[in-house]
This record gives sequence, structure tokens and C-alpha cells, in this order.
Amino acid sequence: MINFTEIKPSASEIKNIANINTLKKIDMKTKTLIIGFLFGIMSLTVFSQTNAKTSFKYPKSVGYVNDFEKIFTKDQINELNGIITKHEKKTTNEIAIVSITSYKPYDTLFDYSLGLANAWGVGKKDKNNGIVIVFGKQIKQIRIQVGNGLQNKLSDKETKKIIENTIIPEFKKGEFYAGIKNGLIEIINEIN
Repeated sequence: MINFTEIKPSASEIKNIANINTLKKIDMKTKTLIIGFLFGIMSLTVFSQTNAKTSFKYPKSVGYVNDFEKIFTKDQINELNGIITKHEKKTTNEIAIVSITSYKPYDTLFDYSLGLANAWGVGKKDKNNGIVIVFGKQIKQIRIQVGNGLQNKLSDKETKKIIENTIIPEFKKGEFYAGIKNGLIEIINEIN
């Protein structure tokens, strides 16, 4: 059985309660200044976080295949470049393949890949027909970013299916080139 006893506040606790009531009587001008100061501090914090992302420099594109994680051989890069070049000449669609070790300062690979696609200008400006495949062995993630001009041919649902059924099974076997090549061919078949 638990016994409850009455607790009576001490004289110092009563004094503290009186001080709290005094705070409630602060004039409106002082409250406005305090709120303005706090809002200013929060704005600076948000701006500094946003500014870090907007001032972020993506690595410079070196072609259709940008293997910053050094996963592919030169022959594999050349073969992927050949597939993409042939497709672009036929359709004007642009495809970039990018391997990365990190997507910082962004919180998600989605945000990074979208920013990268826009920064590099993948796709024809008037057609918005670019696709960026961003992945990382170290980060264990992949994203296929599709320009608005190709969304009617390659939806998020379809890219998810390509990732889950074609690319990931190869990645799980350590076959990154096979996963990307097979996924690329499937993407091209969908948008042709």
C-alpha cells in the first residue's frame, strides 16, 4: 500500500512562484522584443543550414558515367557510355550514371540526386528529358531521378520495380556493373 502525504511548499518555493507571476506581468513591448530576438536567432539557424546546401558544390561531371566511387573498370565505363550515347542520338534523352560515397550535406539521397540533376542540367532544357541514376556501394542506396518530360514513360512505380527486381539482386551479389547495365537497358526500353 502506498501512503500519500501532503507536501507543503517552503518559503523559498513560494517566493519562486511569486517570481513566475512577476514574469507574466512583463509589458507587451518587452515581450515583442524577446519574441523578435528569438525569431531572429531561429531564422539565422535555418538560413545557415539552407545556405550550406545551396553553396554546396557537386563534383564536376566527367561524362555520362561519373564513377566517383571507383566501382567500374574503364571498359565497363566505356560500354555504359556507348549505350547512353546511342540512346541519346536516337531520342535526345540524356542519362547520367553517378556513383557516390556520400550525399551530405543533404539528408536524403532523393534530395541529393534532384539537386545534382538540376545542377548538372541533365536533359534538354526545353524537354526536361533527363534521367540520373545515383547510387553508392558505401551508402547502400540507389535512386533513379526522372525528369518531368519522361514521367509519362517512366513513373516512380516503374523505377522502383527496376531497382527492386533488376538492380538490387545484382548489387546483393556484388555485381554493381551488371545491376547498373541491366537497369539502364530496362530504363531505355521503357522510355523508347
